[in-house]
Amino acid sequence: MPIEFERAWSDLNLRLKEVELGAGLPAALIALEARDRDSGFLKDTLQPVERHTFSHPDDPARHYRVQYNPRRALRSTAPLQDHANPPQRNGSCVLCRENIQWQQKGLQLGYRVETGERGYFALMNPFPLLPAHTNFASTEHRPQDWRFRNESGLDAAALICDLVKLADRMPGHLGFYNGVGAGASIPGHLHYQFVMRPQGEGEFPLEIAARNAGGEKGGPGFVEQYPLEVAVWKGDADDVAARASDWIVLWAERNRERLDGLTSNLIASRDLNSGNLVFYFVPRDRAKSRPGSFSSLAGVLEVLGEIVLSTRAEKAQLDAGLINYLTLETALASLHTPLEIE
Repeated sequence: MPIEFERAWSDLNLRLKEVELGAGLPAALIALEARDRDSGFLKDTLQPVERHTFSHPDDPARHYRVQYNPRRALRSTAPLQDHANPPQRNGSCVLCRENIQWQQKGLQLGYRVETGERGYFALMNPFPLLPAHTNFASTEHRPQDWRFRNESGLDAAALICDLVKLADRMPGHLGFYNGVGAGASIPGHLHYQFVMRPQGEGEFPLEIAARNAGGEKGGPGFVEQYPLEVAVWKGDADDVAARASDWIVLWAERNRERLDGLTSNLIASRDLNSGNLVFYFVPRDRAKSRPGSFSSLAGVLEVLGEIVLSTRAEKAQLDAGLINYLTLETALASLHTPLEIE
């Protein structure tokens, strides 16, 4: 890679490490976002985004959300090329550091973050869903799939451990993993995503539904009165990671007969009130990749109760009042996947 790119990457990482040591990882990511915006890599300000809340007709405390985000319809994983014969690695994967320089013409840089055994590059998402939308891409090119299905994938304990460790360092953010067939738009390279909670919006619908779920020592709690089946663990980060990992491995054994058709969404965040780490496991059917008739892939934001719309036809439905609490609940229910074999 060009010396200028290597020097810029190294200098930025030294500066962001100082920021992280002084003010935490979220501050380092805010600085990375500002740098990528100044360079011209980040152009999306989220200003065109509309967010709407639809309450239950008989219980205002229950609600779902819609995000109309027209730039998501423009999203593409196709690389940008600045010369005819670029040095392609791993099929021009957009999350491989070796490809970033020529694909983004040197405008994008990343920040290396360690979780212990594994390393990740924090890379700003050019088509964000929420503020400070960051991809944490594995420094090693490996598939997004979990090892239950792909031997090259990461095992469940490692997937959960790294997500929980990152979330524990990032209060005020939500961290998540979209499995293949559960919202992952780049299935060839392992990555997590983190977003900053939107100001003034409070908790997401799933978080509200899970507030009274257990998850105490000895096993998970289970969310009730929600269209999806969700297991929840709460407590100290290391303890949550260990308990969730052990349970999910046993869950996989119990569900071995149907495991090839399953994937998952994993979510982790620090509860701002209690300080506890909260971890969610949502089983997903690989054949159910979209919420009802809506066009977007159903990832963690949909699982949390906020459906992303991006097409003009969907905007017309929204403006015409054809989307409401019941239509959103029906869309989420179409993703329903039982935790256990009946």
